[in-house]
Amino acid sequence: MQITKLGMIQEIIRNLTSALSAASLYSPGHQRVIEHFARLTDTFRVYQSKETELLLARVEDELLFQGKPLAKTPNLEKLLRYCADQNVGFIRFSEGFTVNELQQLVKVLLGKDSIESLRLMTSYIQVGGVEAPSDENVRAISSFEDLSDEEKKGLHEQFDHVAEQGVLDITQMSSLVAGFIKAFRQNINPFLALVPLREMDEYTFTHSVNVGILNIAQGVSLGIEGQMLHDLGLAGMLHDVGKIFVDREVLNKAGKLDQDEFEMIQQHPHRGAQYLMNQEGVPKLAVFSAFEHHIRYDMGGYPKVPAGWQLNICSQMTMISDVFDALRTRRTYKNSWDFSKTSGLLLNNSGTQLNPDLTLNFLKVLAQMGEDIESFVDNAEDIEAMDAIIGCSCSIENPRCG
Repeated sequence: MQITKLGMIQEIIRNLTSALSAASLYSPGHQRVIEHFARLTDTFRVYQSKETELLLARVEDELLFQGKPLAKTPNLEKLLRYCADQNVGFIRFSEGFTVNELQQLVKVLLGKDSIESLRLMTSYIQVGGVEAPSDENVRAISSFEDLSDEEKKGLHEQFDHVAEQGVLDITQMSSLVAGFIKAFRQNINPFLALVPLREMDEYTFTHSVNVGILNIAQGVSLGIEGQMLHDLGLAGMLHDVGKIFVDREVLNKAGKLDQDEFEMIQQHPHRGAQYLMNQEGVPKLAVFSAFEHHIRYDMGGYPKVPAGWQLNICSQMTMISDVFDALRTRRTYKNSWDFSKTSGLLLNNSGTQLNPDLTLNFLKVLAQMGEDIESFVDNAEDIEAMDAIIGCSCSIENPRCG
């Protein structure tokens, strides 16, 4: 009988927890541990025929795969406890990991070595922490207008550095993200913090801040905490840095883009990810989101990726935030949409262009904040507009989100 993909994941988890149990009694190098590693590796090789990597993300007492909680089993709950004890937020397996790297992972999950030690050793097994940045001296920011003129100027300067393709210092952005997170934890309506667009030249700045805010709102609603929530907010703020490599005339063109202009737009995710990879202190989630935020849930859109590519859940959340803010903001090539029309279009495109579970959660957050999502739309003009925002391969008219 052919084992299913989810069955393979459960088998990988079973062998990992068995290795952990054996290593706690003996040592990570004991023969019994090595035997479990061998079975884990064999299962992963079969799994690779369906997926390029395995990412398991912990959100409180759930373990997520591709944005959905895995069914609870004794082994899964045991792995969750190991992760919680060591403040591990996710584990990613990629092709090429070795027994030595598995041994190091076991040491980390048993608390015998640090997460950083694994990061220094390998890129084939990645582990992320969920330690929350200390908010002892963080001021809650319930509205962008709460910032002083000096703070706003400093943040603008960082975006200016990005626009000039210079060195990025994310200290200001990190501070802003921490302030929004603290405000949201005080049950302040996150949509009150969205930055209004005052001048067309401010669009990149205000839209980037708004996508960060909306990412945080999604993360808080899903129970994401600590460093992962902080990184999710930064990923939203940095998702569109690739636009610095696109001519402003193309970005703001009021009419239909020609093929050359569209191809220029299509390069911005790839170039943005490259830029962020060369910047110190930028979280990996931001790199993923910069690269993937125009790849649809059904794997259309751009850039084109190999068969079996798995979208990062953070990228899928960023796409929802990105589309929502882009639709509700007036631009040279489109009028602004109200909350009701925007929300209806998101729902109509869930399951194809957008992750359906994350979209429904986002609309639930809207409803909890008192927004009207009862009016839905379903006509050709609206569907074309959605295609244009995300960058569907079947439409090249204004595929400019963010």
